[in-house]
Amino acid sequence: MESRYRRRHRRYRDISPCRECQEKIKQRTDWNGVMQDLFGIDSPQTVESIHDSTSSGIVSDVVGYGPAQTQMSTFKGDNNNLHNTSHIYSTSSNGDHCCSDLQSQDSGNKTASSWASSPNPKASTPTPMSVQQQYQLGHSHRLSPASPMAYKSPSTPNHLHHHHHAELRHQRDAQMELLRSKMHYMDLQEAGNSNKPQRVTQHSSSSAGLVSKGKHPYTRPSPFEQLTDDIVLRVFSNLPTDHLCRCARVCRRWYHLVWDPTLWTSIVINNSIIDVDRALKYLTRRLSYNTPKVCVILERVNLNGCEQLTDKGLHTVAKRCPELRYLEVQGCTKLTNVGVFEAVSYCVNLEHLDVTGCTEITCIRLMSGVMTEGSAAHLQLIYLRYLDMTDCVNLQDAGLSLIAAHCMQLQFLFLRRCSQITDKGIQHVANSCYCLRELSISDCRGVTDLGLRELSKLGDNLRYLSVAKCDKVSDQGVKYIAKYCNKLRYLNVRGCEAVSDHSLDYLARHCPRLRSLDIGKCDITDEGLQVLAQCCPQLRKLSLKSCENVTDQGVVLVAYHCRGLQQLNIQDCHLTPDAYRTIKKYLRRCLIEHTNPGFC
Repeated sequence: MESRYRRRHRRYRDISPCRECQEKIKQRTDWNGVMQDLFGIDSPQTVESIHDSTSSGIVSDVVGYGPAQTQMSTFKGDNNNLHNTSHIYSTSSNGDHCCSDLQSQDSGNKTASSWASSPNPKASTPTPMSVQQQYQLGHSHRLSPASPMAYKSPSTPNHLHHHHHAELRHQRDAQMELLRSKMHYMDLQEAGNSNKPQRVTQHSSSSAGLVSKGKHPYTRPSPFEQLTDDIVLRVFSNLPTDHLCRCARVCRRWYHLVWDPTLWTSIVINNSIIDVDRALKYLTRRLSYNTPKVCVILERVNLNGCEQLTDKGLHTVAKRCPELRYLEVQGCTKLTNVGVFEAVSYCVNLEHLDVTGCTEITCIRLMSGVMTEGSAAHLQLIYLRYLDMTDCVNLQDAGLSLIAAHCMQLQFLFLRRCSQITDKGIQHVANSCYCLRELSISDCRGVTDLGLRELSKLGDNLRYLSVAKCDKVSDQGVKYIAKYCNKLRYLNVRGCEAVSDHSLDYLARHCPRLRSLDIGKCDITDEGLQVLAQCCPQLRKLSLKSCENVTDQGVVLVAYHCRGLQQLNIQDCHLTPDAYRTIKKYLRRCLIEHTNPGFC
């Protein structure tokens, strides 16, 4: 009999051994351990861990058939609380008791009896049932706590033992089959509802966009994904290049949109930390996939503030971007003449070059190899229209003469704070750059009236001139400019203390189209302002900062005649509150800058 039970248990390995088998092995059963097995509930376990739980106890209850989670509870034989249960349920201390009889409904008993009375119990299997029948069977066959009356006494016949264990095993098989069916049914339900919208539960994460229904969460579509490609490209077009490259790492859609050719007509990197040389090498290679080694779509490169940029990076841009038109490298102190020479030599369409703050650059010309190859004179020219060399403190007259000789098409030239420039360099500019329209030589203290006399040769082409803080410029130089440059629109002589009413009177009569004038800290009085107000009614901007000889009368005359003023600077001028109120009355739309706290 013992071997037959063992063979039967070897087949049902996922079922815990019954108490009768333990009774055959042990001649005496501990009733306290049996009670602990029945009522000592452990923490819930999932279906996947049922094999581990049945090795140490009896599956006594199946809890939770809902779609959210399926769990099972197990009882384990533990003798920690023997004194709490022995005096309640124990009826004998020496009896050879076996497993308790599980309470079930009549349908379950009939099925178990028919299965137990079959000729070959091992080969018999439960009849397949529908999901609804299995669900009802699961609720009707829940195992209830056994009572002391349900235990078999030693005088129970063996054939009743066999019937009792067969019924118990069948109920357990039905429970396991029900669990498997329910799990399969849940999987089919989740697979069918995977494409349907689901509601967000209270455990879902709104920031990550996760929607949880059961144990299979999915990502809720972002509102950004509902935008069309055209709108996304419009947003991306406002991003600098380093941020645009980060967007390419978000998802596949963004990756393909980021590399749209319409976004890569310009490269803007204003980061002093990143390795700009390496970034330019990668970007130019990626953008030249249609035309190997050449990036024809790139027209603008802005690398302002990239302190790590060297001639190597500029060489990459020059070789791979022949259609480049705008190049800005402000504050790139590691650049030298070599990199700039390559840029202007290979990028034949380059029009705009800004090397502000590049202290190592002293000249701009073509490479020697390019100059020898071009036999014609026009092949040796640089077609720059705009050149800004502000704060290039090492620029001298010799370098400026080369710039003027090779960049004869210059229209905008800014040489602010290039302190080594003198009248000789200005003479080369005036003799070579006939098309020059705007020139700034502010803080170039080596420039005198002779330099302004040379600049007067530009005639009516000159529209903008700044000689601020050139303290050697006087009335004579301003008269040269006013006499020959009649179409002058902007003049800045701030800080030129030798400029007085004589030059201002001459300027106002010869340049009536003047729009902006800065005569701050000059020797100007009300007489000069009176002529200016009568001869230049189209004036838009006027600065009288620190003109100590100006009074209320002169400023009020300017406000009365020049009603179109948009900006007026009267800081550090000795004016009364009444004059200020009169000025505000005449100039209702003018921005007035002052330092008098009494003005309101």
